Amino acid sequence: MSSFNLNNNYPKPAWYRGSAVADQRLAVTTAVVQFAAFADTSTMVVLDVQTADVMCTFDGSDPSPTNGHLLYNGTQYTWSTAAAQQAKFHRRTTTDGVIHASEFQV
Repeated sequence: MSSFNLNNNYPKPAWYRGSAVADQRLAVTTAVVQFAAFADTSTMVVLDVQTADVMCTFDGSDPSPTNGHLLYNGTQYTWSTAAAQQAKFHRRTTTDGVIHASEFQV
């Protein structure tokens, strides 16, 4: 008998305690904001930036219109859950942004 190990690397929506994990919608305004806690069963977060460009930092510093990574409106990103949990967001212009995030597990 041969030994064969198949690992499906396609992500599936995260479940926690028998229920699907709800998406998070984050309003990015003049205040620095972060996501609420993610489920400990999640391994990745797929997020998309809606409405306006936003700035993002991962190093603990506060983002501002001149500090951080620029995340473009209309763009989708896939991050580890740890990176998404560490991320801080701030709007880049006078228009508030929205980030919609869904949790997945591999």
